[in-house]
Amino acid sequence: MPDPLQNVPHIHCALICVEAPLDDAGMPTALPRIFGKPAIFHQVKQLHRFGVNDIIMSVDAVPAELPQLIEQLCLDGNNVRLMRSNGSAADDVGFQHPFLLISPDIWVDDVSLQDALLWKSNSIGIVEEEPANYRFERIDLNRRWSGIAVLEANLLQHSTSMPEGWNLASFLLRHALQLGAKEIAISQKRVTDGSLLKISNESEYENVAATILSAVHELGALESAIGTMGRRLISPVSQNLWLAAVFAYAPMALSLFSAGLANANFAGWALALLISALCLEVFRQQIRSTEYYGKSKDYLRIAGQITGLATVATALWRGGESLSDAIFLTAVGSGLIMMSYMAPTSRSVRFISPLTVAILLIAGFAFGALSVASKVSIATMLALNIWSLWRQQRTAGQLNSN
Repeated sequence: MPDPLQNVPHIHCALICVEAPLDDAGMPTALPRIFGKPAIFHQVKQLHRFGVNDIIMSVDAVPAELPQLIEQLCLDGNNVRLMRSNGSAADDVGFQHPFLLISPDIWVDDVSLQDALLWKSNSIGIVEEEPANYRFERIDLNRRWSGIAVLEANLLQHSTSMPEGWNLASFLLRHALQLGAKEIAISQKRVTDGSLLKISNESEYENVAATILSAVHELGALESAIGTMGRRLISPVSQNLWLAAVFAYAPMALSLFSAGLANANFAGWALALLISALCLEVFRQQIRSTEYYGKSKDYLRIAGQITGLATVATALWRGGESLSDAIFLTAVGSGLIMMSYMAPTSRSVRFISPLTVAILLIAGFAFGALSVASKVSIATMLALNIWSLWRQQRTAGQLNSN
């Protein structure tokens, strides 16, 4: 994921023309959903992350859930407004600067969005007439609209002459082309590799929704496997508030329970529960990613890590382990906490993940298999991961300084 501050965009306004599907009675149906929330919620959150804070949703018909969604987004710090497209856009929008025009059924990755936010005014992203692009809106026989454009605010003044029945986005797009807007060719590779997609149904949203999630499931082989299984559960869990709350607090609850069992001298059961808590934490991080809490302090995670260390320390104390084992396990536990916040890019080291080391360590301790050889192996795995993270941070620092 690129750093939104690496190249500072000059676009801070966006217009999203929402064409809500209608049912047989002509009423707007529910918006397509990802992980229990309307897809447009995730689109607005992505725009907000890149500094696009003034967002207008233009609609012909208002789905019942849209006003409530806008209210929720505004409470989260976004300036999101609703506009009827059959009104006067020039009066209702009030943009004073160039704005991003984006289709609501476009799936665009962070790199492509950041590139678009750096375009000059009156620039329209174009994809070629290819079989893979047939869903994109056609401009002429050879080109289609990518779903992204950067337009001058004064173009909205012409919306008063928009023919009845026209979509506002299509009208602005064609009017900009008539006035000589610059066409920016989008690489076909971005379409074929999924960086830019035109989505037509809810199941397709679910198929590409994994890119919303942070890299918590990519730290290593075990995290990846748990993350793959977890993605199937995120949607039903997210749609049930009490179930989401259970999974949000389950890792912490298991960690506390494991600490209690360790104190009662049930070391084996305590460490087994601690492993379960570590696995559930991967899924909890996925759910947290869909709520876009990535930049806020995760106090439950911090408390769970402290409780996990307390479980291991208590099990050592109750089990009468040697001082060397206690120091070793405490050092490894501290290293695991540091590793869990950063993912190394080295392919060989990524499989030596925090969860992998933790399970080997806890399982070895629980079954009395912490021989000198196993300790050396675990310490080597931990050292390789920390070394890779150090090199990664050093390289990033050199790139930033350049």
